[in-house]
Amino acid sequence: MGMIFDPVDPGEWEPGREIRAEELAGDGWRDSSAGQWLGPEPPGSASTSHLGNSPSYNTRIDTFFGPHIVFDKLGPRHLRRARPASTPLARLPERGALGSRRLRIALEYAYRRSRDPACSVFWVHADNETTFTQDYKVIAKRLGLADGLDGPELLMAVRERIEAGPCWLLILDNADNLAVFGVGRTQPGRDQGQDTEEKQSLYDFVPRGPAGTVLWTSRDKRISGSLVGGRRAINVASMTEGEAKILLETVMCREIAEEESHNAMALLAELDLLPLAVSQAAAYMGRTATPIGEYLSKLKRRIKRWQLLSETEFDRHRRGDVSNSVMQTWGISIEHIRQENQMAYNILHSLAFVDSQNIPLELVAKAAEMIARPTRYKKTASAKSVCIRDQDEHQDEHQDDDDKVLAAVVLLQHFSFLRPRTSGERYGAYEMHKLVQEATQYSLSQENRRTDQWHFSEVALRAATSLFPERRRELWGECERYLRHAQLAAGWAGLCRGGVEAAALLTRVSDYLYDRGRWREKEPVDLRAYEYRRELLGDKHPDTIRSMADLAATYHAQGRYDEDEKISVEVLALRRDVLGDKHPDTIGSMASLATTYHDQGRYDEDEKISVEVLALRRDVLGDKHPDTIWSMADLAATYHAQGRYEEDEKISVEVLALRRDVLGDKHPDTIWSMADLAATYHAQGRYKEAEKNYVEVLALRRDVLGDKHPDTIWSMADLAATYHAQGRYEEDEKISVEVLALRRDVLGDKHPDTIWSMADLAATYHAQGRYKEAEKNYVEVLALRRDILGDKHPDTIGSMASLATTYHDQGRYDEDEKISVEVLALRRDVLGDKHPDTLQAMHDLAVTWNSRQRRPEALAMMQDCFQLQCKVLGQAHPSAQRSSRALNLWGPDKKKSSRIS
Repeated sequence: MGMIFDPVDPGEWEPGREIRAEELAGDGWRDSSAGQWLGPEPPGSASTSHLGNSPSYNTRIDTFFGPHIVFDKLGPRHLRRARPASTPLARLPERGALGSRRLRIALEYAYRRSRDPACSVFWVHADNETTFTQDYKVIAKRLGLADGLDGPELLMAVRERIEAGPCWLLILDNADNLAVFGVGRTQPGRDQGQDTEEKQSLYDFVPRGPAGTVLWTSRDKRISGSLVGGRRAINVASMTEGEAKILLETVMCREIAEEESHNAMALLAELDLLPLAVSQAAAYMGRTATPIGEYLSKLKRRIKRWQLLSETEFDRHRRGDVSNSVMQTWGISIEHIRQENQMAYNILHSLAFVDSQNIPLELVAKAAEMIARPTRYKKTASAKSVCIRDQDEHQDEHQDDDDKVLAAVVLLQHFSFLRPRTSGERYGAYEMHKLVQEATQYSLSQENRRTDQWHFSEVALRAATSLFPERRRELWGECERYLRHAQLAAGWAGLCRGGVEAAALLTRVSDYLYDRGRWREKEPVDLRAYEYRRELLGDKHPDTIRSMADLAATYHAQGRYDEDEKISVEVLALRRDVLGDKHPDTIGSMASLATTYHDQGRYDEDEKISVEVLALRRDVLGDKHPDTIWSMADLAATYHAQGRYEEDEKISVEVLALRRDVLGDKHPDTIWSMADLAATYHAQGRYKEAEKNYVEVLALRRDVLGDKHPDTIWSMADLAATYHAQGRYEEDEKISVEVLALRRDVLGDKHPDTIWSMADLAATYHAQGRYKEAEKNYVEVLALRRDILGDKHPDTIGSMASLATTYHDQGRYDEDEKISVEVLALRRDVLGDKHPDTLQAMHDLAVTWNSRQRRPEALAMMQDCFQLQCKVLGQAHPSAQRSSRALNLWGPDKKKSSRIS
């Protein structure tokens, strides 16, 4: 394995005095003369807050057998050799970590750096986004950061807090997937309809600065020249025979006798001097008191039974003419586990089909429980396993199931197949080395083990299905714990013919992701569920149609309305055919299609369906059913979009009252109704009432849904719009900038909501007289909306109007007029003559004509506009008042008028 070092201008490092274990206890930053270990424990270590906090690891490892030339490369600027320890240092973990040479080097470097009184050491598992984020959460907790932080906000807060330290070391271990750090990503495409959103790179959250050092460990050599400079890369070569012998003796906890020396050298050669293979072989021999010669004999007898696990995965750790002996080593250990403890053997194989990281103890226990039940492929336990269980019960007849599971886990830890993953958390969890997991999967894929493969994959699926919670907000934390395990177990379902069960599990996962507003994660889940159901149940099965509807909802939430519409039309036709016109699911499909039409700006089609849906739901479900109330809310939203605010308000007030009565004050649907009513007040010019509601809605959504939920972000945008309407532009701008950043992070650059935020911020710049900034944003927004929504979408036409206004206020009347005439024609065609937006277009064009000294045409247009506004909106509405002021101001001596008055 390669180790890559990337110092961040750390400056000269001075060694501090030796560390006492008791000096390293405690959490968070603290002023101490001992270096601090903050964050998740390194692999295989005890559950401690700082180095040396566990009595079992209170002495430093006696011998470091890594290549000291590496430390020569890391110093002297980065590391000076410390004085011999006069008091014990924290001990390197005895098992688990010993299998990786680069890991030992990283740990040794961390221990040496921790002698600096001012230096804090952080260890992060950088395998993937999940482990990186979870370890940052642990660090955040220990640093005392706010509990409410989550997602990129938490990651950035941790980065900034680390950077603020006087001296620090961050170790990013197992950074083998460089893509999550932005390496190898392509630029988003520009084709219409293409899903081009990119997640933020984890590299953005890696701290920088002159006070710290970042140490990367990776097996991917591409890290050199990408994440770190090419000259900073240190390639860790293979162990020498001498180093391998020291490792063998260290893990066995005994010296190699002279008569065993020949067998020891032969064994090390057979293991190709791989640290992981050597440490695991030593762990087996040490625990079982197996002589080296006997172990070597067993290994040679099995050498042809296994093939290479993966050519690309292990080619840098073996000679071209030598087979991958790590597999043989693990095979012997696994066979011993099978003979000693059948439950441990079964657990190990079941865990091959879930995530290798953050495996909760409950999942291990549930797998053990499911193993005892018959599957499609194993109806009863084998005679051998029954015999073993009888022996276990005879040895300790009072041992309950939990004790047996713990005993099995301890055994797997002894053989380095499992290791504790978290510390300081409410729940215990483990991790399985990914090579161990892949080896287990490979072993089960052999022709003579296919039945076992089918059996254990079904066990994993059943365990994940049993543990993944039902759809309730208070169980979101549990859902997150089992999210990755459920996805992976479902992904293996094809092996055990469990596609139907997997689809049901994925549907629950999809519901959870929907509730959290995580649309991009939801899409592949919906696709997999749909594929399973279509293949196994057929196109017309209700569950298959449900998966189609889920996928359409995901596309809708991503702003991919054309794809959404195509599927929604098909779903509606299928449900009418299979379930009938009055089935609740059929009516639900009608409502979904109406919502799609609404967001495409097709309000007349939307209204026609929405009225029909409301009547059907009242007939089939009753007036107080939540779905019926939703239909009322949808119809109110349609009236709002059509500018029929009085009808909208009447229904919205009734919907809010019903939801408070039926669902309660804090239900997300109730909060939606509060937001809808606030929007109506805003449209009516009742800004104080709107502001009061929006403030309350924002607080509720932050409490119920969290800061990063799309609905919460919408509430922020709504409040900013209310401040804008009241002329409170600084408050508006502050929130609008934050909303745009959040939407880009959560939804992506091309999501309609993100584009809305760009338009909102442009409007704020305009109101502040920052016309060039506003124009730049408006031009970009208009191009995006034409590309994504089409030329006739109301939002696209709104962008044209905004750009025209910006040209007007810069005195560019020709450009303004050209666009304003087109906007008025489009709005009359799309929205109708009496829509408030159409009336606004009349107002804007009249102002433009007046500015061009076409007074008669301007007066005639403004008078028509004012009369219609009084009729549609009321004379007290702010828009009508603006038109009235324009008419009063335009006298013979007035040559120009402002577009915004």
